[in-house]
Amino acid sequence: MKLYVKYAALSYLKYFFILLIALECFYVGIDVLTNLKDFPSSANTALLYIALTAAVALSYTLPLSLIFALILMGFNMIRSNELVSFYALGVSKNALIIPPFLIALAITAGFIALNSTPFAYALKFQKNLTDLSPTGGDMFLKFEGKYIYIKALNGKNANDITIFNIGDNSVASRSHASSGEYAGKIWHLRDVNTTTLPVQLKLGGSGLKSEFSAQSEALKGFDPSSIASVYDTSNVYSIRDALRSIRTFSHQGVNISTIKASLYNMIFFPLFAPLAVLVLYYYLPVTGRFFNLALLSFGFFIATLCAWGVLFVLIRFSLNGVIIPELGIIVPITALLGFAAFLVFKHR
Repeated sequence: MKLYVKYAALSYLKYFFILLIALECFYVGIDVLTNLKDFPSSANTALLYIALTAAVALSYTLPLSLIFALILMGFNMIRSNELVSFYALGVSKNALIIPPFLIALAITAGFIALNSTPFAYALKFQKNLTDLSPTGGDMFLKFEGKYIYIKALNGKNANDITIFNIGDNSVASRSHASSGEYAGKIWHLRDVNTTTLPVQLKLGGSGLKSEFSAQSEALKGFDPSSIASVYDTSNVYSIRDALRSIRTFSHQGVNISTIKASLYNMIFFPLFAPLAVLVLYYYLPVTGRFFNLALLSFGFFIATLCAWGVLFVLIRFSLNGVIIPELGIIVPITALLGFAAFLVFKHR
């Protein structure tokens, strides 16, 4: 490993960890002070609450720490004339940014991978440490031409399930189950009463047919986690659950724009940090002789916060359905990627 690569990588990591720990402590401290009246009395619960709060804070502190670390490292090297010395020794501008950029990209990729795990639900766990109530009630959904009503859903178990089978734009049959369990990608219903309507309603024709079954199978692929995601107003998903919900309801007439916005937020928004690291680096001055470094570094911090704030607002608009998620999330990140690629090509 070349000496300048090792030096740049270690310097960047040092500033990153200092900033991350400081921002995490600040966020957790403010949260604890704000919620001091409702703070858990149990020591174990309190520690769990603090750990979950720190996990929630990562979505805000991690990208800012990655970007601020580059700014601090860059201006420290400018102040000590290390940056201009590297350039004088023949290290190209593109070569010097590779170690910090790859580190930021690797950390961001790890954070995106975490969003595929229960880590993504840290905010929900934080707010519901002792809440063991069912996920929701009075759910009415459409799936594969059927309309399903669920009175209460708790994990993979449900109570009072009613299924309306539709044929020729009218109700063909109605099935009611007292309870059901989702196992083997299919619902196993118990105590099922099925009422079948006649195909043609005419005087003297066949009437209603009623059947009872102690056990029955129905709704293959109707995943309960997807049901809970659609009825979850907190817009909190993991990447896996979001993809599962989109696959389940994309052709069922259900509005999935919020789920797509949440998915794009978990996959594309974290990429803002490594791309911003790349862009800001190319605007660092070579020497501080002609600049007020304190004022200039302050401007870099403000520019970072403004860009991050604009993107955050666009994401909130996407989650609330004000704009389509592709326009609010993917387009800005793609534009930032294109601009970063242009700067790299320009300084090759």
